[in-house]
Amino acid sequence: MSIHPQVQAILDGMAAQPQPDEPPSLDEVRAAASAGTIAMSAPAVEMASIAEISVPGPNGDVRCIVNRPTDEDHLPVLLYFHEGGCVLFSADEFNPLCTNLAAEAGCIVVNVDFRVAPEHPFPAPLDDSFAVYKWCLDHAAEFGGDPSRIAVAGGSGGGYLAAEICLEAKSAGLPQPALQVLIYPAVDAADRSASMIDIDAFVNEPMLAGLTAAHVGDAVLDPRASPLRATDHSGLADAFILAAGHDPLVDQGRAYASILRRAGVTTEYSCYDDMIHAFFAWGGAIDAAGDAVSEVAGKLRQAFAA
Repeated sequence: MSIHPQVQAILDGMAAQPQPDEPPSLDEVRAAASAGTIAMSAPAVEMASIAEISVPGPNGDVRCIVNRPTDEDHLPVLLYFHEGGCVLFSADEFNPLCTNLAAEAGCIVVNVDFRVAPEHPFPAPLDDSFAVYKWCLDHAAEFGGDPSRIAVAGGSGGGYLAAEICLEAKSAGLPQPALQVLIYPAVDAADRSASMIDIDAFVNEPMLAGLTAAHVGDAVLDPRASPLRATDHSGLADAFILAAGHDPLVDQGRAYASILRRAGVTTEYSCYDDMIHAFFAWGGAIDAAGDAVSEVAGKLRQAFAA
């Protein structure tokens, strides 16, 4: 299936922009990525409250943005981990998306501002993210949440974090999340699949390899960096994996769904065949992004009700 016309128009506009004579610096890449995401994000939904909290982590406090759609107590909780390969972005660019998820799923969304590489390489983003999960199991009631109904979700590198949290929780003997929502997840840092090599639409293998090198370095085969390479996936939280057909990571998501199913994990897989990497956060520019957010919210409501 060809790329959707709305997406192609965005790609054409990007291609028409003047190209720099020299490769951009990391700060320039970060600034451009942030500006683009903010420009294409869906408008934020009004919340009953939006508050910042600091969660104790292994190397200092972890900033989180708590989006509470109503003043009710005992609301289910979603921990959201932003995309960017654990190198780009902060929680701020994705908070409008988090308010949309909170409103549609009827849950509190804790938007986790984990540390990023190369300043804080693997396993720092994971350590921060897992610390927030463990803290919420004991303290969610402090911000109106139900600690027995906590789900995890993330896109790309954030999808890696959500997937690995389930494996970390299993190893630590902690409760599994109510659901793991993996949005075009980067679950294999050593991936050389066909989609990674052949697909070049918005992101491509060299770009992703650069992010992986900055985040993981030589630890690409470490199962904590590549959840797909863990030896035992049994007993993990039910999974919903959302993919994009024109995404170098599409093979990873499909492979991880297969691995989870073989391990006995209830897993649903949904692929938007005419979409590209990052589309989920572009609800202000792509209609399918709104559809995907609604689909994820529906899966969360089902999981929380169960």
